[in-house]
Amino acid sequence: MNDPRIYPLIEVSREQIAKLAGGPVRRIERIDGGLTNTLHKVERHDGKSFAVKHYAAGIDAFGAELATLTLLHGTLPVPDVVYADEKERVIVYRWIEGITLHDLRKTGSHTGFGSLADPLGRLLAWLARTDATEAFELTHILERAYRQLTGGRARERLGAPIADALRKGLEIAEPTLGFGTVCLAHGDLSGRNVIVERAAQDSWRINGVIDWETTSTGSPLVDIGSLFRHADQFDPAWCEAFATGYREADGNLPDNWLVSARLLDATLIIDILDEPREIPGVFAENRKVLARLASELAR
Repeated sequence: MNDPRIYPLIEVSREQIAKLAGGPVRRIERIDGGLTNTLHKVERHDGKSFAVKHYAAGIDAFGAELATLTLLHGTLPVPDVVYADEKERVIVYRWIEGITLHDLRKTGSHTGFGSLADPLGRLLAWLARTDATEAFELTHILERAYRQLTGGRARERLGAPIADALRKGLEIAEPTLGFGTVCLAHGDLSGRNVIVERAAQDSWRINGVIDWETTSTGSPLVDIGSLFRHADQFDPAWCEAFATGYREADGNLPDNWLVSARLLDATLIIDILDEPREIPGVFAENRKVLARLASELAR
Protein backbone atom coordinates (compact mmCIF):
# COMPACT_ATOMS: atom_id res chain seq x y z
CA MET A 1 0.00 0.00 0.00
CA ASN A 2 1.33 3.42 -0.94
CA ASP A 3 1.92 5.99 1.77
CA PRO A 4 -0.51 8.94 1.86
CA ARG A 5 0.67 12.22 0.45
CA ILE A 6 1.98 14.68 3.00
CA TYR A 7 -0.09 17.35 1.25
CA PRO A 8 -2.98 16.62 -1.16
CA LEU A 9 -2.62 17.38 -4.85
CA ILE A 10 -3.62 20.89 -5.85
CA GLU A 11 -6.42 20.93 -8.40
CA VAL A 12 -5.49 23.21 -11.31
CA SER A 13 -7.65 23.63 -14.42
CA ARG A 14 -6.36 23.35 -17.97
CA GLU A 15 -7.15 27.03 -18.47
CA GLN A 16 -5.10 28.02 -15.42
CA ILE A 17 -2.13 25.93 -16.54
CA ALA A 18 -2.30 27.36 -20.08
CA LYS A 19 -2.29 30.87 -18.65
CA LEU A 20 0.72 30.08 -16.46
CA ALA A 21 2.55 28.51 -19.41
CA GLY A 22 2.04 31.66 -21.46
CA GLY A 23 -0.02 30.34 -24.35
CA PRO A 24 -2.24 27.61 -25.85
CA VAL A 25 -1.13 24.16 -24.78
CA ARG A 26 -0.98 20.94 -26.74
CA ARG A 27 -0.44 18.56 -23.84
CA ILE A 28 -0.51 18.59 -20.04
CA GLU A 29 0.90 15.74 -17.95
CA ARG A 30 0.94 15.51 -14.18
CA ILE A 31 4.33 14.25 -13.05
CA ASP A 32 4.40 11.73 -10.22
CA GLY A 33 7.13 11.72 -7.61
CA GLY A 34 7.28 13.00 -4.09
CA LEU A 35 4.46 13.37 -1.60
CA THR A 36 4.37 17.15 -1.26
CA ASN A 37 4.08 19.39 -4.35
CA THR A 38 2.00 19.26 -7.51
CA LEU A 39 3.97 19.28 -10.77
CA HIS A 40 2.75 19.39 -14.38
CA LYS A 41 4.71 19.13 -17.60
CA VAL A 42 3.17 21.46 -20.18
CA GLU A 43 3.85 21.40 -23.91
CA ARG A 44 2.68 24.48 -25.77
CA HIS A 45 1.53 24.53 -29.38
CA ASP A 46 4.79 26.27 -30.33
CA GLY A 47 6.69 23.17 -29.18
CA LYS A 48 8.18 24.71 -26.04
CA SER A 49 7.82 22.75 -22.80
CA PHE A 50 7.60 23.99 -19.23
CA ALA A 51 7.25 22.67 -15.70
CA VAL A 52 4.45 24.22 -13.63
CA LYS A 53 5.06 23.59 -9.94
CA HIS A 54 2.54 24.40 -7.20
CA TYR A 55 3.88 24.37 -3.64
CA ALA A 56 1.41 22.71 -1.30
CA ALA A 57 3.97 22.86 1.54
CA GLY A 58 3.55 26.62 1.78
CA ILE A 59 5.32 29.88 1.23
CA ASP A 60 8.62 28.82 2.80
CA ALA A 61 9.20 26.03 0.28
CA PHE A 62 8.23 28.34 -2.58
CA GLY A 63 10.51 31.11 -1.32
CA ALA A 64 13.46 28.81 -0.70
CA GLU A 65 13.36 27.36 -4.20
CA LEU A 66 12.83 30.68 -5.97
CA ALA A 67 15.67 32.34 -4.05
CA THR A 68 18.03 29.43 -4.70
CA LEU A 69 17.25 29.18 -8.42
CA THR A 70 17.81 32.93 -8.74
CA LEU A 71 21.11 32.69 -6.85
CA LEU A 72 22.49 29.74 -8.81
CA HIS A 73 21.22 30.70 -12.28
CA GLY A 74 24.14 30.86 -14.68
CA THR A 75 26.47 29.10 -12.23
CA LEU A 76 25.01 25.61 -11.88
CA PRO A 77 22.57 23.72 -14.13
CA VAL A 78 19.36 24.65 -12.31
CA PRO A 79 15.87 25.23 -13.75
CA ASP A 80 15.44 28.47 -15.69
CA VAL A 81 12.53 30.33 -14.07
CA VAL A 82 10.21 32.13 -16.49
CA TYR A 83 7.40 33.04 -14.09
CA ALA A 84 6.73 33.00 -10.35
CA ASP A 85 3.67 34.03 -8.34
CA GLU A 86 4.07 34.30 -4.57
CA LYS A 87 0.33 34.61 -3.92
CA GLU A 88 -0.47 31.41 -5.81
CA ARG A 89 2.80 29.76 -4.69
CA VAL A 90 3.65 28.60 -8.20
CA ILE A 91 6.86 28.62 -10.25
CA VAL A 92 7.08 27.98 -13.98
CA TYR A 93 10.43 26.98 -15.44
CA ARG A 94 11.68 25.64 -18.74
CA TRP A 95 11.40 21.87 -18.90
CA ILE A 96 14.78 20.12 -18.60
CA GLU A 97 15.10 17.32 -21.12
CA GLY A 98 16.52 13.96 -20.14
CA ILE A 99 15.99 11.25 -17.56
CA THR A 100 16.92 11.05 -13.91
CA LEU A 101 20.23 9.64 -12.74
CA HIS A 102 18.14 7.11 -10.82
CA ASP A 103 16.43 5.90 -14.00
CA LEU A 104 19.72 5.74 -15.90
CA ARG A 105 21.18 3.47 -13.23
CA LYS A 106 18.16 1.18 -13.48
CA THR A 107 18.74 0.71 -17.23
CA GLY A 108 21.90 -1.24 -16.37
CA SER A 109 24.15 1.01 -18.46
CA HIS A 110 27.24 0.64 -16.28
CA THR A 111 29.44 2.71 -18.58
CA GLY A 112 26.87 5.48 -18.97
CA PHE A 113 26.21 5.65 -15.24
CA GLY A 114 29.93 5.62 -14.51
CA SER A 115 30.54 8.54 -16.88
CA LEU A 116 28.61 10.82 -14.50
CA ALA A 117 30.69 10.19 -11.35
CA ASP A 118 33.39 12.75 -12.16
CA PRO A 119 30.93 15.49 -13.31
CA LEU A 120 28.82 15.04 -10.17
CA GLY A 121 31.92 15.36 -8.02
CA ARG A 122 32.77 18.63 -9.76
CA LEU A 123 29.21 19.92 -9.45
CA LEU A 124 29.13 19.33 -5.70
CA ALA A 125 32.55 20.93 -5.29
CA TRP A 126 31.21 24.03 -7.07
CA LEU A 127 28.11 24.05 -4.86
CA ALA A 128 30.33 23.80 -1.77
CA ARG A 129 31.80 27.19 -2.71
CA THR A 130 28.39 28.89 -2.54
CA ASP A 131 28.23 31.13 0.51
CA ALA A 132 25.90 30.07 3.30
CA THR A 133 23.22 32.44 4.55
CA GLU A 134 22.81 30.91 8.02
CA ALA A 135 24.93 29.16 10.62
CA PHE A 136 25.20 25.36 10.63
CA GLU A 137 24.16 24.06 14.06
CA LEU A 138 25.85 20.65 14.06
CA THR A 139 25.75 20.37 17.86
CA HIS A 140 21.97 20.79 17.86
CA ILE A 141 21.59 18.21 15.06
CA LEU A 142 23.69 15.63 16.89
CA GLU A 143 22.02 16.21 20.25
CA ARG A 144 18.63 15.64 18.65
CA ALA A 145 19.82 12.47 16.89
CA TYR A 146 21.30 11.10 20.13
CA ARG A 147 17.98 11.68 21.94
CA GLN A 148 16.02 10.01 19.17
CA LEU A 149 18.36 7.01 19.09
CA THR A 150 18.35 6.65 22.86
CA GLY A 151 14.68 6.92 23.70
CA GLY A 152 12.60 8.22 20.80
CA ARG A 153 10.26 6.76 18.21
CA ALA A 154 13.26 6.35 15.91
CA ARG A 155 14.80 3.87 18.35
CA GLU A 156 11.55 1.89 18.47
CA ARG A 157 11.31 1.74 14.69
CA LEU A 158 14.98 0.87 14.20
CA GLY A 159 15.42 -1.54 17.08
CA ALA A 160 18.03 -1.24 19.81
CA PRO A 161 21.00 -2.93 18.00
CA ILE A 162 20.78 -0.62 14.96
CA ALA A 163 20.11 2.49 17.06
CA ASP A 164 23.06 1.78 19.35
CA ALA A 165 25.43 1.09 16.44
CA LEU A 166 24.44 4.37 14.77
CA ARG A 167 24.91 6.36 17.94
CA LYS A 168 28.36 4.89 18.45
CA GLY A 169 29.26 5.62 14.81
CA LEU A 170 28.10 9.24 15.11
CA GLU A 171 30.07 9.74 18.31
CA ILE A 172 33.27 8.41 16.73
CA ALA A 173 32.81 10.44 13.52
CA GLU A 174 31.67 13.63 15.27
CA PRO A 175 34.98 15.54 14.70
CA THR A 176 34.61 15.18 10.90
CA LEU A 177 30.85 15.71 10.49
CA GLY A 178 31.20 19.49 10.31
CA PHE A 179 34.07 19.27 7.83
CA GLY A 180 34.66 22.15 5.42
CA THR A 181 33.40 25.69 5.10
CA VAL A 182 29.68 26.05 5.76
CA CYS A 183 27.89 26.33 2.42
CA LEU A 184 24.55 26.17 0.65
CA ALA A 185 23.18 22.62 0.55
CA HIS A 186 20.50 21.22 -1.74
CA GLY A 187 19.10 19.21 1.15
CA ASP A 188 17.68 16.33 -0.91
CA LEU A 189 20.27 15.56 -3.55
CA SER A 190 19.28 12.10 -4.72
CA GLY A 191 19.46 10.45 -8.11
CA ARG A 192 15.83 11.40 -8.65
CA ASN A 193 16.73 15.10 -8.62
CA VAL A 194 19.60 14.97 -11.11
CA ILE A 195 18.51 15.13 -14.77
CA VAL A 196 20.94 13.65 -17.29
CA GLU A 197 21.13 13.27 -21.06
CA ARG A 198 23.25 11.19 -23.40
CA ALA A 199 26.23 13.15 -24.73
CA ALA A 200 27.88 10.40 -26.81
CA GLN A 201 27.65 6.65 -27.22
CA ASP A 202 28.97 5.76 -23.77
CA SER A 203 28.92 9.09 -21.93
CA TRP A 204 26.21 11.24 -20.37
CA ARG A 205 26.06 14.81 -19.15
CA ILE A 206 24.19 16.58 -16.34
CA ASN A 207 21.36 18.69 -17.75
CA GLY A 208 19.93 19.94 -14.48
CA VAL A 209 19.50 19.60 -10.74
CA ILE A 210 15.90 20.12 -9.62
CA ASP A 211 13.79 20.41 -6.45
CA TRP A 212 15.59 23.03 -4.36
CA GLU A 213 12.75 23.75 -1.93
CA THR A 214 14.57 22.01 0.92
CA THR A 215 17.70 24.15 0.51
CA SER A 216 19.60 24.46 3.75
CA THR A 217 22.96 25.48 5.15
CA GLY A 218 25.52 22.90 6.17
CA SER A 219 28.78 21.11 5.72
CA PRO A 220 29.65 20.12 2.13
CA LEU A 221 29.16 16.55 3.39
CA VAL A 222 25.38 17.11 3.63
CA ASP A 223 24.74 16.73 -0.09
CA ILE A 224 27.42 14.06 -0.53
CA GLY A 225 25.68 11.98 2.12
CA SER A 226 22.33 12.47 0.44
CA LEU A 227 23.71 11.44 -2.96
CA PHE A 228 25.27 8.28 -1.51
CA ARG A 229 22.35 7.42 0.79
CA HIS A 230 21.84 4.14 -1.07
CA ALA A 231 25.54 3.34 -1.04
CA ASP A 232 25.08 -0.15 -2.51
CA GLN A 233 24.18 1.51 -5.84
CA PHE A 234 27.73 2.88 -6.23
CA ASP A 235 30.74 0.64 -6.74
CA PRO A 236 34.26 1.58 -5.52
CA ALA A 237 35.31 2.80 -8.98
CA TRP A 238 32.31 5.18 -9.11
CA CYS A 239 33.14 6.56 -5.65
CA GLU A 240 36.79 7.02 -6.60
CA ALA A 241 35.89 8.85 -9.82
CA PHE A 242 33.49 11.08 -7.87
CA ALA A 243 36.22 11.96 -5.35
CA THR A 244 38.69 12.65 -8.15
CA GLY A 245 36.30 15.06 -9.86
CA TYR A 246 35.50 16.73 -6.54
CA ARG A 247 39.16 17.31 -5.69
CA GLU A 248 40.11 18.40 -9.21
CA ALA A 249 37.41 21.07 -8.94
CA ASP A 250 39.24 22.38 -5.84
CA GLY A 251 37.00 20.61 -3.36
CA ASN A 252 38.37 19.17 -0.13
CA LEU A 253 37.36 15.83 1.35
CA PRO A 254 38.29 14.39 4.73
CA ASP A 255 39.65 10.90 5.30
CA ASN A 256 36.79 8.39 5.30
CA TRP A 257 34.65 11.04 3.60
CA LEU A 258 32.03 8.58 2.42
CA VAL A 259 31.32 7.13 5.87
CA SER A 260 31.26 10.60 7.48
CA ALA A 261 28.90 11.94 4.82
CA ARG A 262 26.54 8.99 5.18
CA LEU A 263 26.51 9.35 8.96
CA LEU A 264 25.65 13.04 8.66
CA ASP A 265 22.86 12.11 6.25
CA ALA A 266 21.71 9.48 8.76
CA THR A 267 20.76 12.26 11.19
CA LEU A 268 18.15 13.43 8.67
CA ILE A 269 16.78 9.91 8.25
CA ILE A 270 16.67 9.39 12.02
CA ASP A 271 14.60 12.56 12.30
CA ILE A 272 12.14 11.21 9.71
CA LEU A 273 11.87 7.94 11.64
CA ASP A 274 10.98 9.93 14.76
CA GLU A 275 7.86 11.37 13.09
CA PRO A 276 4.63 11.01 15.12
CA ARG A 277 2.62 9.98 12.06
CA GLU A 278 2.93 6.56 10.48
CA ILE A 279 4.43 6.41 6.97
CA PRO A 280 5.10 2.66 6.62
CA GLY A 281 6.65 2.67 3.15
CA VAL A 282 9.00 5.56 3.91
CA PHE A 283 9.93 4.07 7.27
CA ALA A 284 10.68 0.64 5.78
CA GLU A 285 13.01 2.11 3.14
CA ASN A 286 14.79 4.32 5.66
CA ARG A 287 15.21 1.48 8.14
CA LYS A 288 16.85 -0.59 5.39
CA VAL A 289 19.29 2.26 4.63
CA LEU A 290 20.27 2.67 8.28
CA ALA A 291 20.49 -1.07 8.91
CA ARG A 292 22.97 -1.36 6.04
CA LEU A 293 25.04 1.52 7.41
CA ALA A 294 25.01 0.06 10.93
CA SER A 295 26.16 -3.29 9.55
CA GLU A 296 29.04 -1.63 7.70
CA LEU A 297 30.05 0.27 10.83
CA ALA A 298 30.13 -2.96 12.81
CA ARG A 299 32.54 -4.46 10.27
